Amino acid sequence: MTSDEGGSALSGSSDSGNDWAAQATAKVDQVVSIVRDKTVRPVSRVVKFLIFGLLAGAVGTLLGILFSIGVIRVLDTEIFHRRVWASYLIVGGIFSGLGLLLSSKRQRRR
Repeated sequence: MTSDEGGSALSGSSDSGNDWAAQATAKVDQVVSIVRDKTVRPVSRVVKFLIFGLLAGAVGTLLGILFSIGVIRVLDTEIFHRRVWASYLIVGGIFSGLGLLLSSKRQRRR
């Protein structure tokens, strides 16, 4: 057996081996793509929603606190002339009224 004969024999089996490897690789790639589409993408959407929701909640809470502080300071210095208890009474009354309104709108358990 010469090196030409062995080389041609190897190249013939090598072509069918490469074809089988390419098919197997394509099938594995297809399966991985399907699994990723069914698992990773929905989970990543949920995680993005949670992260943006938590961020929006934190920013909203911060803005609410800063707005309350600003209202108390304006009421204290401009309207009630350093009587901070009156400012607290007004802002507390507003928050209590909002709380009562929201509490009356909630659904009752049956």
